[in-house]
Amino acid sequence: MGGVAVDIPAIDPVLAKLNEVFSGTSLHREKMEVWSLLRDLADEYIAGNVEEYELSTYVAEIAQTICAQIAGSGKACSPERLAEELLAAVRRYALTRSGTRAFSIREKLKTAREKAREKRERLSVL
Repeated sequence: MGGVAVDIPAIDPVLAKLNEVFSGTSLHREKMEVWSLLRDLADEYIAGNVEEYELSTYVAEIAQTICAQIAGSGKACSPERLAEELLAAVRRYALTRSGTRAFSIREKLKTAREKAREKRERLSVL
């Protein structure tokens, strides 16, 4: 029985990049911690709690940490290049999340309008 192919880069570009960077290492826990941190950072960016320059600074610090971690597993990477790639992935993730949030807000507004309409109709009957 064939499985359904999952397009990880389209669904979560941050995880896709981290999978690539951490491949060949035994640093699964570290990868998951960084993934969670970057997703939280993206959510804070979407919410307006993190400015663009702060996002870049945080991602650069995280990239330096990742490069140091994977160096222990015999892999080399450029912190500057990784920071650029991670920042692009975080921005793509944030764009996807903000689209999802906008959809969620639209659905909530639609539900609220429907409830208000039903309430008006009930009151007009009285």
